[in-house]
Amino acid sequence: MPKTKKNHALLTLVAAIGVAGTMPALAGMPALAGSSAKADTAETAVGNPAGMARLGAQATTLRGAVAQGMGDFEVDEGRTTVAGGDPDDSSSPVLIPQAFHVRRLSERVHAGISLTVPSGFGSDYGSDWAGRYYTDNYSLVYVALTPAVSYRLNDEWSLGAAIGINYTLSESEVAINSLGGPDGRLKAELDGVGSNVTLSALWEMDKRTRFGLAYTSEATADLEGDLKYRNAGPVLGQLLQQGRLADDVEIENTLPQRINAGLYHELASGAFVTLDVMWVDFSKFGTSSISLEGTELDIDESGAFQDFWGVSLGYSFPARNGRRYSVGALYVTAPADDDERSLALPLDRIWGIGGGVQFARPDGTLLDINLNLINYGKGEVDTGPAPVRGRVVGETENPYLLVLDVAYHF
Repeated sequence: MPKTKKNHALLTLVAAIGVAGTMPALAGMPALAGSSAKADTAETAVGNPAGMARLGAQATTLRGAVAQGMGDFEVDEGRTTVAGGDPDDSSSPVLIPQAFHVRRLSERVHAGISLTVPSGFGSDYGSDWAGRYYTDNYSLVYVALTPAVSYRLNDEWSLGAAIGINYTLSESEVAINSLGGPDGRLKAELDGVGSNVTLSALWEMDKRTRFGLAYTSEATADLEGDLKYRNAGPVLGQLLQQGRLADDVEIENTLPQRINAGLYHELASGAFVTLDVMWVDFSKFGTSSISLEGTELDIDESGAFQDFWGVSLGYSFPARNGRRYSVGALYVTAPADDDERSLALPLDRIWGIGGGVQFARPDGTLLDINLNLINYGKGEVDTGPAPVRGRVVGETENPYLLVLDVAYHF
C-alpha cells in the first residue's frame, strides 16, 4: 500500500506552556513560576537538573493536576460554506499525573528519574458540525520518562543533564465528504518514540540568590500507524480495493528545542521572588490532523507557526503554622499569526494568573495546592476555501481554563 510521509511536529505542553489546554507544574508554584532556579523539590529534575545538587539524601514529589476548559468554538455561519454549525459542547476535565524522585549518590552527585505527562488533551466535536471534514474527534497523549544527573562543581556552581524518552500516542477521526452521499469516516491511530537531551547549570551567587539556565534539544521520531475507513463510498471504496489509497501512514515528528532561564531571590523576611523566561523554537511546528481532500491524503502541515517566548513571575511569603502563600503570573506570545491558524490546534497568545498555599507537616513533608486561571485566546480560524472540505470560519468564546494542582513532597 502507498505510504504518506511528511515533516511533522507535535506540541509538548512543556514547550507550549499550556497552549493546547493543559499545563505542567514543574516548580510547585502557581503559573509555572520558579521552574528554572527555585530548585528545592524533586521537580527540578525536569525544570533544571542541575538543581538536584541542592537536595538532600533523597526527595520525591507526586503531583496531580486537573484542568477544566470553559471555552466553546463558535462557527461564523455567515462566512462558513459547510452546513452543521457549532461543534458539540463536550468539554471535560483532564487529569495530568506526574512523579519525580531524586537520590544522592555521593557528596557531589545526585541522580533523578521523572515520569510526566506534559501533554494530554483532546476534543470531541461530534460528527455533524461544520468543520467535520477537518477534525471532529482528536486526542493526544505524550508521556516522558526522564533520567537525570547533577554534579556539584563547588559551593556556587552545579551542572546537570537529562535524557527525555518520549512516547506519543495520537488518535484522530474526521468525516469524509462523499459529494452527495452520506459522510464516510477516516480514523488515524499513530504512535512513536523519540528522545531529547537537556543540559543545565545553576549558579548560587549567595545563600539568597541563584540563577538557572537549561537547554533542551529537539527530538525527532517517526509516528507510524493505521488509517481506517468506514462508509468510504463507491469512489474511495474502489480506490481502496485497487490499493491506490493509503491505509497506513508514517509522519516525521519533531519536538522543538527550547531554552529556559530564571532567577530566584530570597528576602530577609523569608519571602522570595522568581522570574522565568523561556524561548521555544516553534517555527517547524505542525499538527497531526489527517483528512482527505478529494482522494488525496492531507496532513495538516501549514508551516505557518513561529517561535514564541514565555515569561512568568512568582512571589511567595511565609505565614503562621507552617504555611506559605504564593501567587504567580505568566504570559506567552502567540505561536501563530491570526491568518495562519488551523482548526486542529487554533493556537493563540496566553496569559494566566494563579495562587496557592503550601502546608508544612510535622513529619517534614510538604503539601502544595495551587489554582490557576488561564486565558488562551480566541484563536480565530479561517480555513480558506477548499473544493471538498469547504470553508470554515470561527473563534473560541470564553477561552478560559481552570487548573487545580496538588503536590506532595516527601
